Amino acid sequence: MKRTGRRMWRPLLGVVILTAVLFSYAMFQGGFVSWFLFYSFLPFGLHALTVALYPLRRAAVSRAVPARRYYAGEAIPVAVRVELPWPFPMAAIAVGEEREGQGGGAVVSWMFRRRLSCQWTLVLPRGRHQLETVRLEVSDVFGWGKRVESFSAPCTVIVYPRYVEWPANMVREWFSHGNAARTFVYHRDLAAAVGAREYAPGDKMSWVHWKASARKNELMTKEFDEQRNDDWFVVLDGGPSPWFEELVTLAASVAKALLDAGAPVGLLVAGKERSSLAPRRHGEQWQSLLLRLAEVKAAHEGGMEPLLVDETNWKTAAGCILVTSALSSALVPLLRALAMKRRVILYVVTGERREEQRHWEEELRRSGVYVSAIAPDMLQTVRQGGEFQ
Repeated sequence: MKRTGRRMWRPLLGVVILTAVLFSYAMFQGGFVSWFLFYSFLPFGLHALTVALYPLRRAAVSRAVPARRYYAGEAIPVAVRVELPWPFPMAAIAVGEEREGQGGGAVVSWMFRRRLSCQWTLVLPRGRHQLETVRLEVSDVFGWGKRVESFSAPCTVIVYPRYVEWPANMVREWFSHGNAARTFVYHRDLAAAVGAREYAPGDKMSWVHWKASARKNELMTKEFDEQRNDDWFVVLDGGPSPWFEELVTLAASVAKALLDAGAPVGLLVAGKERSSLAPRRHGEQWQSLLLRLAEVKAAHEGGMEPLLVDETNWKTAAGCILVTSALSSALVPLLRALAMKRRVILYVVTGERREEQRHWEEELRRSGVYVSAIAPDMLQTVRQGGEFQ
């Protein structure tokens, strides 16, 4: 375990000088008062010297965080165990996080034992956090012999984004909305035929069912199982936005709603550096989506336009839900073209809707795009599972 220490000669020097001054005063002055001052100070001085000389760097410090999910804004319990070289009555022992701004810590007074266990809570923003160092501080009564040591106790904490429990009727509306809902993309499973029908002009000769044709004495064509491609993508605008955390919350919410409805869900993050997650419908996909959304960061530049032009990752998807805070004139024609091929749901998180944006929204609705504007403060109060403060 890596440990770092701080020099202790300054508190030692101060206590030694004060002891020498009082002893000299008592020797030269004499009398009851001077010696009373010296002997009254002596226990405190010896205690401060002992604290300053205490081998704190030989202490063993370990930290543990219960292994479970944590969401943004949730209190995270941290347990720290400290084992000192030997028991000594410290006036105060303070244990806390080394990094500034994280907070968290505990203070124990007059502990006379080697082993110490303490707990505190941290409130961390969404993301992957590496807790590295625990700060241990011991002190005498007056703080003359204060000692501070830092101990490496690494621990990784992943804070997931918050999400909303989406209403079931709104999820059903996603599946039935838009022009592409009437012209849904199908593909045929050519591995096995499920029946036969009469030959129709335009049928391929490779589809001819020869056995059925021989029995019927007329040309018959194989019937294949037509399967619907029901993949959905959640597209998160990873460009610069003052409401990026709200966008992540909304993306997690709609992804959870689609998974609960039984649809295979994938994730695309549109920004300077793209990130994608292939659509799946099993339970592990929710964990993968949460982890990806926990680590995503807003870019300093970029937007969704290049991703909408390049449909490599989602050209066969049944629908997509786009989450952005920057609806622009450049996005409108791209979304209109996208709505001709699949269902398109657009959520715009914005604080103030200009008249120009309202015009774009109406134009998209006429093109078959489901458009909804959401105020950022509606998502700022969301806790885990859709509970509201």
